[in-house]
Amino acid sequence: MTISMGEDHIDRDYCELVSRRSFIAATGVAGSAALAGCYGSGDDGNWFNTAQVEHEVGQYQYNPHEWGGFTHASFGLFDEYAQYLVGEDEFYPHFVEEWETDEGEMTLHLRDDYTWGNGDDITADDIVMQLEIGEALDSNLWEFADDVEATDDHTVVISYSEGTNTDIIEHTVLNESLDHPPADWVEIHEAIQNGDDVDIFGHEIEEPTPSGPIELSNTTDSYHEYTIRDDHPLADNYDWEGYRMEYRSENQAAHQSFQQQDLDGIHSLFADPEIMDTFPDSLEEIQIPGGFGFGVAFNYDDEHYGDREVRQAFMHALDRDLVIENIGESTSIKHDAPTGLTAVANDEWFGDPTDQYEPYEHDLDRVEELLESAGYERNGDDIWERDGEVLEANIIVASSWSDWVTMASTCADQLSQAGFDSSADTRGEGAWYELMADGDFQVTAYGHTQGGDPAMNHPFFALRWKLLNREHDSDSSFYNYPEEVTVPEMDGDGEMTVDFNEEFEALAATNDEAEMQEIVERLAWVVNQDVPLAIIQEKYEQTFIDREMWDIPDESEHFQSYWPLWWLPKVDDMSAAQ
Repeated sequence: MTISMGEDHIDRDYCELVSRRSFIAATGVAGSAALAGCYGSGDDGNWFNTAQVEHEVGQYQYNPHEWGGFTHASFGLFDEYAQYLVGEDEFYPHFVEEWETDEGEMTLHLRDDYTWGNGDDITADDIVMQLEIGEALDSNLWEFADDVEATDDHTVVISYSEGTNTDIIEHTVLNESLDHPPADWVEIHEAIQNGDDVDIFGHEIEEPTPSGPIELSNTTDSYHEYTIRDDHPLADNYDWEGYRMEYRSENQAAHQSFQQQDLDGIHSLFADPEIMDTFPDSLEEIQIPGGFGFGVAFNYDDEHYGDREVRQAFMHALDRDLVIENIGESTSIKHDAPTGLTAVANDEWFGDPTDQYEPYEHDLDRVEELLESAGYERNGDDIWERDGEVLEANIIVASSWSDWVTMASTCADQLSQAGFDSSADTRGEGAWYELMADGDFQVTAYGHTQGGDPAMNHPFFALRWKLLNREHDSDSSFYNYPEEVTVPEMDGDGEMTVDFNEEFEALAATNDEAEMQEIVERLAWVVNQDVPLAIIQEKYEQTFIDREMWDIPDESEHFQSYWPLWWLPKVDDMSAAQ
């Protein structure tokens, strides 16, 4: 069930729950996995037991710049500057209590009661240090900022050129977290300031110095344990001992843990409706528009997919409704007319985009028309070919992403029915990623928008991800998409040439709403007409919390955040069930 259904929580006596769960464990029904609140390091405390699929416990690390071993507990260890609420499309104050953006300056007013885990006060100088480390990493802020300074212990001023788009500035600043404590990063910062070579990504932090309400207190081969910091200003919001973070090898293993009630919740997990029917009734699903989802990247140096008509035919060959249906309609958002914007941004900027943009409905006649126009004809095997070369669509996809494998396979079946020589080619995640980095593909499954980044709900970042993608190469698009294209005029009269660098520079340099709308519509038109990426679906992030053990409201604006499991207690919206 989803959180929107608002089912009342089940109040139970905690001792009764412990006895029931202990009995289940003893009889073997729940297997050998540890039970929430009823196991651990010899104490009788109440714990939130969770897990993640991405990284094994022995790999957990606390450098936020290194994805390998990143643990979701970091969202509790390090407090947010502010929290982006997806449903409201705005930032909710947190460590940054207030902020103002005007012509040339953004001023951050910081809380004065925060300390690092070692007892040191968190000051404006610490924020300046963090943002300056970001400059060495070419973070988005420094595309626009000229300087950052602490004007007193709890005020930071960021300066930028007058006229800079203040919405973009807010997205590049407020999404940060307090995850660069001087105790762990001051030497790196000093080396950067001295002009020395530093390995930011390889910087090892064995024991993190937290800013958030939890701290690492115990590590075993099975889990990391995080207890509540008594000296944190939000400590009173927590009436339980802390979190235990385990590992599950794949989605299916996490599903089994929920079926057996071995976990109290999980940060993000794909579960289709059929699987969710096997979960206990007390397990609540919170759905959050993810912003990103399953797409297909085309290699523009390929003899077939460098042709716009082939890419458009690819889109018309797909029944995206059926692709989504095969993984569970409740797990996905369909973009009726692909524009390059997220669902949240589409609603704000376009309303109904099908009034203006091509919906790319499933249409085999249109596929035939486009491919014949591009010089293709059917061969003896009923496969499209041109100049003796068959039109292949070998969709490379990471084998560990079960929902993506299903979608890639469904797409391949539909493309085959439309006359493409198509298949789904599953690879290990590392091999899949390496093929993209090396440009060794024709078509590959690829996130059409960067995941986990609230900034993607602003058109500037979502559109730039598609049109000036720099993920695998800082100088050019890994799928070789050009930086200037010519497309039909939006009114159908003639053609227009669009220079992406000029367009994004203009969007970043205006606060005029009419001008912004015009630029966004033009760039979205390029995405829609030229199909730089095939946008198949946008996922709902699925967070799970068991109401049998935890009290959360029936409704809250804070459900629509990244991520409720860690954020809700910070705003006093989660407690242990009594």
